[in-house]
Amino acid sequence: MEYTFVELGGEKFPIKFGFNALRKYSMKTGTTLADLNNLGENMGLNDALVLIHCGIEDGYRAAKQKCEITIDDLADKMDGDMEGISRCMVVLAEMMGGGKSGKKQKPRKAKN
Repeated sequence: MEYTFVELGGEKFPIKFGFNALRKYSMKTGTTLADLNNLGENMGLNDALVLIHCGIEDGYRAAKQKCEITIDDLADKMDGDMEGISRCMVVLAEMMGGGKSGKKQKPRKAKN
């Protein structure tokens, strides 16, 4: 899976929501594997920032660059960019397989 970029507070950051980012998020928040199915639903602000930070850390890792932004720095970026969380959640949905084409797939016939 490739990384992409997200703009937060006027600055672009690499971001990737692969298994490594989800693993880190799970470790930091105690989220179970079953909970990951509902990721993003009814999420508190801290959990959203932790998830985004894990995605940015993994984006930097994938880009083979050092991540120097802290979660506190990330929260400060959101002060001037209230739509930043929404943009990151769109990236999450796209990387998790939703929202890529906007088209619904046709059901396949069962093989006999």
